[in-house]
Amino acid sequence: MIINGILALFPILIYEYFYIYMQNLKKEKIEILLNFSLLISLYLTMYIKNYIPEIFQFSGLILPVLISYFVKKPKTAILISIVIGEYIIRDLNYNIITTIIYFSLLFIIYIIYNRTNKTQNFLLKSYITLTSLMIIINEIPPVIKNRNLILDSAISVIIFIFIIYIINIMLKESSNIMSLHSNLKEFEKEKSIRLSLFKITHEIKNPIAVVKGYLDMFDSNNKEKSEKYVNVMKNEIDRTLNLLTDFMEFTKIKVEKKENNFNELIDDVKEVLIPFFIAKNISYYFEVEENINIKIDYLRMKQVILNIIKNAVESCEKDTGHVSTTIFTDTDSLYIYVKDNGTGMTKETLDKILTPFYTTKEKGTGLGVSLSKEIIESHGGNLSYTSDIGKGTVCKIALPKN
Repeated sequence: MIINGILALFPILIYEYFYIYMQNLKKEKIEILLNFSLLISLYLTMYIKNYIPEIFQFSGLILPVLISYFVKKPKTAILISIVIGEYIIRDLNYNIITTIIYFSLLFIIYIIYNRTNKTQNFLLKSYITLTSLMIIINEIPPVIKNRNLILDSAISVIIFIFIIYIINIMLKESSNIMSLHSNLKEFEKEKSIRLSLFKITHEIKNPIAVVKGYLDMFDSNNKEKSEKYVNVMKNEIDRTLNLLTDFMEFTKIKVEKKENNFNELIDDVKEVLIPFFIAKNISYYFEVEENINIKIDYLRMKQVILNIIKNAVESCEKDTGHVSTTIFTDTDSLYIYVKDNGTGMTKETLDKILTPFYTTKEKGTGLGVSLSKEIIESHGGNLSYTSDIGKGTVCKIALPKN
């Protein structure tokens, strides 16, 4: 009887394991998997019945029906009831009317349970009462004929009740775990959305700040500078629109590598950063190897370099700050070193600087560096920092040339 209970429950536990650990499983497939597990449960109990005395077979065969109702699969429960009913009528000589009434009562109790809000083990108590009564009635005739079976019958009923309790408890606990898993998946989804929104906020802030800086310097009487400023502002607005388009999908950053001239990218970066250098009145220096051609996503790498140099500028003291950018290559790689004489970072900050949401800025999101790291790694490169308190920071980027 105990083995029968284990066999009846085992396929459902396997189903729940797959449900919890398989990712992106659609609802339709989940339903099919559950129904299939219930049918396997029926098969196993039908198989083991050959090793159980006839008077105790019914209590084992009824378990898949009860489990089907417990997991709220009435259609599957009805199908299993028909299979079991046909067997006990044909092979165990049960009365047809009694069998139909019994399985009908199981279904009615399920309907009552679903239509009322009685959650205090109402379904379990009803099933235990009904099935135990049926088993007792079923075992009365053989007990009358052979009183030596009284103890066996009593033990059979007790074990049956115990098994139903255990099955119910296990299904409840597994249901709680599945519910927790679903909640965790929703939480992860929400976290991903929030992360994406933070990224949007952080990344569109930079080009907007650039546009504002150029608008502050805008002089309609100076046509040459005005045209130059307008072009820079248009480029920054285009970059913002591209960022918004990417983040609308709430997916990982996509990188499309093409052959580009890195010197042209640095010229674009310089144009964008001028307002930041002027605002803090700090000196800056670019040492770039000539004619660097490399396969990169132009806009993404521009985004990274702007973000890193802007961070370096923000760490510097006004009027005394200095930021230098050195770019060179070897046979296989391109190297970018951004050095500042700012406040520097402690070891604790240095260890956490690449972690999303970690920031030492009062109004920072803690996503600029982690986003830059994500883009660099999508290019097959790596990003690292070294720093000394009071002396400054060096950001090192290494990128493969192909």
